[in-house]
Amino acid sequence: MDRRTFLKLILGVPMLAVAGAFMSPALRYLRPSLGALADTKIDTKNKPFTEWVGTGGLVAGPDMPQKEREIRFKLADFPKAWDVQTFTFGQRSKEYTASGFQATRIPAFAVRLPEDKNGKPDFYVLSRICPHMGCVFNYLQDPAEAANYNYPQAKTPHFACPCHLSVFDPLQTQDNGKGVQIPGKVVSGPAPRPPRQFTWVIAGDDLIIQEAETGGIS
Repeated sequence: MDRRTFLKLILGVPMLAVAGAFMSPALRYLRPSLGALADTKIDTKNKPFTEWVGTGGLVAGPDMPQKEREIRFKLADFPKAWDVQTFTFGQRSKEYTASGFQATRIPAFAVRLPEDKNGKPDFYVLSRICPHMGCVFNYLQDPAEAANYNYPQAKTPHFACPCHLSVFDPLQTQDNGKGVQIPGKVVSGPAPRPPRQFTWVIAGDDLIIQEAETGGIS
């Protein structure tokens, strides 16, 4: 190997490294999706929000947040209608940093609704993060408290945000923009949509909180 060839080889290595560093995020940005973005499934029983079910493409799947663990409650923790339990749902999102992930903690409510379903208690399980500006909202178990949020007509428990006075009714539904009615209708205030929800199931004597609806504030 002559001197000129040796120098070309030495100079080419860092150039290849730089090119590789730029190519990886570029290919990630340009990669095809799993399928058409409209390729979704909606389960209105326990999944009132859209779930990605696309197939195909060149990659295994989008980088969806992964729960740290399931949250479990005993049905006995909700002996009557409108009983509530608070919890914090932990999940990790893939992040291309040294740590490799970003951990988030979502404050949430699980509330037993007044009407049972299929002989078992029915629940409304929702994030406490207001979809308006991201404040943490409250559960008004006493309907009279809604008057403090400019909604004196409440007859049942509601959720209300102390920042901008958005009020949500768990017994009324609202279109999610995709033709699906979801609970938590905005009955007062500036919030553009109901709160984000969680999937859940009843297994034996347990209420199991499984996954959080993706999406942030509007």
